[in-house]
Amino acid sequence: MSEQLERGKRKRAQVMGQEYVDRAFSGDPEAFGADYQRFLTEYAWGAAWGRGNLTDRERHMVTLGILAALGRERELEGHVRATRNTGVSARDLSDVLHQVAIYAGVPAGLSGFTIAKRVLEEQE
Repeated sequence: MSEQLERGKRKRAQVMGQEYVDRAFSGDPEAFGADYQRFLTEYAWGAAWGRGNLTDRERHMVTLGILAALGRERELEGHVRATRNTGVSARDLSDVLHQVAIYAGVPAGLSGFTIAKRVLEEQE
């Protein structure tokens, strides 16, 4: 396993939770899609999230904004769940979604708020 993949697995577990990473890597390592999980973990989590400079909290707020702006609802839901691991508060999330509404459109912001509200209520 490459150093970057190892770093990616650690970072992904730190942000999304170890159970999430374990599920992503369960099963046959030669099965269709397994190489995509390795690629995603090595580059998104090892290279991008592992860059340094930005804190995980800051990087997570950027990620949340991008996912909401692009309408990536499934991924946004998972990342809202993971905010408790990176110190992104409900107020931080609200501020991010306000920015989304201004720069990406009110429907994108509203969809983000709907998802965030549901996830935050489930976590209470």
